Amino acid sequence: MNSVVFGQYYHANSWLHRLDPRCKLVSMFMLMIGVFFIRRLDVLALLFALAIILVISSKVPIIKYLKSIKMIATLLIFTFVFQVLFNKTGNELYTFNFTLTYFNLAAGILLLVLFFVLGRLVKKLRLLQFLATLAGAFSLQMFWVYGDVITPYSITIHDASLINSGIILVRVLILVCMSSCLTLCTKPTDITLGLDKMFAPLKKLHLDTSIFTMMISIALRFIPTLINEAFRILRAQASRGVEFSQGGLIKKIRQMVSLLVPMFVIAYKKAADLALAMEARSYIPGHDRTSLYLLKYKARDYIVYVFSLLLLAGMIVVRFVL
Repeated sequence: MNSVVFGQYYHANSWLHRLDPRCKLVSMFMLMIGVFFIRRLDVLALLFALAIILVISSKVPIIKYLKSIKMIATLLIFTFVFQVLFNKTGNELYTFNFTLTYFNLAAGILLLVLFFVLGRLVKKLRLLQFLATLAGAFSLQMFWVYGDVITPYSITIHDASLINSGIILVRVLILVCMSSCLTLCTKPTDITLGLDKMFAPLKKLHLDTSIFTMMISIALRFIPTLINEAFRILRAQASRGVEFSQGGLIKKIRQMVSLLVPMFVIAYKKAADLALAMEARSYIPGHDRTSLYLLKYKARDYIVYVFSLLLLAGMIVVRFVL
């Protein structure tokens, strides 16, 4: 389960681990809301520095957070590049002039073929290989003009588009760091207990919140388990000669059946085992339940509450006043 970070708990003895789960849930929720109020890159940079301080103080290995960022690295890079290239707001910052020739076109196709061939030999660092391929293709068009010219073109970078791209990138990184910090520093059972206590007033409105909190707990617990089961099935199918990266669309859809069918069987079996285990422990949905661990606020929880409220208020002031 080392390949999946979401939903995992890492045991450590940090102040974040010792906080009340209700305090962590409410504080993280307030900070995440405040991040969307900010539209200035310098303020978001300060918030990102605060998120880095939380990450370091959690005593969780940095590699855990890097893995969570790695899961969305491709989406972040695509969003950043898309905003820079197609958002034409603001003043022109720099213009890249390119010249496409038949020689450069052939060299670009050769680099693309080399990328696919190398991808079959080296399975890791695919994103880095793709970025190197693009950089090589555009460098040829910029610095090595040889042969008959097909067409010249240019790409203009605007200052506002660059700033907006940076805002989106930093905002997503802050949200990923905070959500990862919450799940890595809080047990799923504590999250369930915290949510149940937070939603307790809704029971006066005849709303059964215990089922909702139990669903969240089960999802946080079994999402990484099912993902790792999928990886295990992929490796087992690959050892039997199934290549999910080869063939056309129809062939890939047929190959996915060999993954979906055992995944459905495994999920159904785990759900049945979980239901039997809950019934054996006399779990009845909607009934009042006692807890082995009672939640009780301490001084550090109130301090975090006050700091989070002040930080949220400051972010609102920055958004609407400054």
